[in-house]
Amino acid sequence: MRKTKKIVMASLLAALSVGTLALTACDGEFTPLDGIPQGEVVSNGGFVVEKGDYVYFINGVETYTSDNTYGNVVKGALMRSKKADILAGDAEAETVVPSLMVAADYTSGIYIYGERVYYATPNNVRNTEGMIEYDYLDFKSARLDGSDVRSYFRVADNATAYRFVQAGADDAVYVLYADESDLRSYNTETGDDTLLAMNTTSYVFNAANVEDPVVYYTMNVTDDIDTDNPNQLKYTQVYRVSADATEAPYEYTFRQEYLDEHDGEAPYVNLGTLVLDGVGVNGIDEKGNATQFTQDLAEGVQPLTPNGYTYTLQSYENDGLYFTRTEVTSTSTTGEDGWLYYLAAAELDADWNSVTGNAAEHLDVVAQNTENTASNAVFYIDEQGGHHYLYVKDAVINRADVGENGVATVQRIARNVSGATLMFLDDTSDPDYGYVYFNRTSGSGLSVERAVYTGSAADYSNLERDPNYQPVKLLDVQHASSWYEYEVIDGVVYYADTDSSYANSLNYISAVNLNSENGLMTNGEIEELTELYEEVVDYINEISDDNVTLSTALTVYFYSGSTQYFKDNIDFAVENGKEEDYLYDEETQKAFYAFADEGKEGDEELSFKDHRTRSSFITQLGKFSEADQEAYDTYWTNKLEHYTVAETGSGLPGWAWALIGVGIALVVTAAVLIPVFVIRAKKKKAAQQPKKQLLAVDTTDDRSVDVYATEEPEPAEPEEPAEEPEVPAEDLADAEAEPVDDLPAEESEQPAEEPAEDAAEDPEQN
Repeated sequence: MRKTKKIVMASLLAALSVGTLALTACDGEFTPLDGIPQGEVVSNGGFVVEKGDYVYFINGVETYTSDNTYGNVVKGALMRSKKADILAGDAEAETVVPSLMVAADYTSGIYIYGERVYYATPNNVRNTEGMIEYDYLDFKSARLDGSDVRSYFRVADNATAYRFVQAGADDAVYVLYADESDLRSYNTETGDDTLLAMNTTSYVFNAANVEDPVVYYTMNVTDDIDTDNPNQLKYTQVYRVSADATEAPYEYTFRQEYLDEHDGEAPYVNLGTLVLDGVGVNGIDEKGNATQFTQDLAEGVQPLTPNGYTYTLQSYENDGLYFTRTEVTSTSTTGEDGWLYYLAAAELDADWNSVTGNAAEHLDVVAQNTENTASNAVFYIDEQGGHHYLYVKDAVINRADVGENGVATVQRIARNVSGATLMFLDDTSDPDYGYVYFNRTSGSGLSVERAVYTGSAADYSNLERDPNYQPVKLLDVQHASSWYEYEVIDGVVYYADTDSSYANSLNYISAVNLNSENGLMTNGEIEELTELYEEVVDYINEISDDNVTLSTALTVYFYSGSTQYFKDNIDFAVENGKEEDYLYDEETQKAFYAFADEGKEGDEELSFKDHRTRSSFITQLGKFSEADQEAYDTYWTNKLEHYTVAETGSGLPGWAWALIGVGIALVVTAAVLIPVFVIRAKKKKAAQQPKKQLLAVDTTDDRSVDVYATEEPEPAEPEEPAEEPEVPAEDLADAEAEPVDDLPAEESEQPAEEPAEDAAEDPEQN
């Protein structure tokens, strides 16, 4: 599948290269896995990569400030599952690297080259003040079994834009990255860190192929740059450079006095080759020279404008550069300001001239009006070389078929898609249809949706008869926003599940298999699958009209795929003296097990018998952390009817606290705060008749008990006051801290409340 993505680069802070580090000092322990998978690598650079028979993935969304102790990390760690198991809907995951895969550049993730996986992870080393500097990002690699972890270097900003790429004759792996406005590359084999270009004004990595070692960028042109008063000219230049560059292709010279004054540091570093030079006629002196940065002025070469061009790069994709340019003055008639141009990389051969390359014969005009191409547009080129782009406007996805000089014919391909953001194209998975994937806000995340973009006008006007040309939404998928884009690899959709209708958006990775017996599901088949999903959900919801407790129990079963929570709650109630039908009557239990165990409604089989759980549609990948598993279990346990034993958090049963009552509170106060009160309390107690305490009664389940009934205390013989018992300090502290919740209403400060049924329904989000 070819994926075309929009890349938006964040502004970057300084990167600090610290050279090659020693092998990772592991605070935790980890046993490497068995086996190194062989085979093709598919979809490098995101949160999921396929290698042979295995799928490697980042195990959920985690924050970079979380504990990153090697060996302790579960959520956000690198894991793998067998591809066949994912397709079968029964995936088991193995942890490959128990470190956080958390970098803020969500256009770049994990990469596999050879038998190693390359990644970036937050620093977990403490500074001299004992603080972990989470913002630092470490670049590392490991073998595909998790062994032989290697650390390379560190940058000072977690949001650093980067790519792991292969370049050079030996296919060495480089980290191509940005250090503020500088572009750099790090050779993971030699440890060499190279400054490729200093003080760039903008740059774009390859938007469609994150493995591309070439980056395009713009540079200002500054005359007399090695003087105290350099003159920045108004035109700019476009360059490109590969990660393996080590020398500048052009000779730049600077005054020795300047170099001596600046410790030999040159004012200009650029290892790139010129793509476009915006020099104008007025930038050439009487001898035909411009600055030393203009390389392609020669006899017969004439700039196209008086004062030159400035360039704005939009993206590099479809094997070419998309950009706009503006004339420094508007006296020229060659081209228009703000037009979107495309320059094919194939043009940039040995005979390429960066000055004459501005001529119309070298550039394709993609759009004269960039209103619809400036953001969220996806571009492609057909087999005949024709340009097209997709964009969203007024809740419609449109296809612009570009004609001569950028004039386009527009075809509407999907209506009623308000808020849609286009993601990528797939024109290889289905021989009959080309798809554009997009998302919209859905529930607590983003939807997964798809439309056919390759149809004719007749196809889109025939929507009622051919469902395959209707846009379609996949189930109720909700993918985490502000993270990586969801991915589709070999017909499987991978996404971070943020559905808040269950387990409170735990954000672990899930997968939906779109492969059918006849190949990739068409839009019509996805619609049928979604309707089946909705049929199950609607069936369960409709039961609530007659039996809310049964409907809730079936909801828990549908999402969790387990009857164990239901059984455990009943067993717990029975263990505490309740009848078997205390939580659920016999009829409700029978109906629950008929649905869950046999796929029946009464004695009749359900039409969706084989799809009674969410896991029959969506496969959960990876492993839960201990905390998330506990939250998950607690959520389902408390969602169901459940019996609660009233007790305090100190470990003592409610009746014990009731017997101790106010007396123990006085003892705590006397012992901890003012010892003299002990003496006063003893005297007062000796002079009073002992008061009989009422037992606290748990009324949660047995409402036949009259908890407010009182009985007259029997007269008691006066007796000498007993010595106050000695209470350990820790017990006193507990007694002082814990509320006395089990006293009858007239004796406690506030009336006791029944435990809320959904008290633990919303575990803390991660």
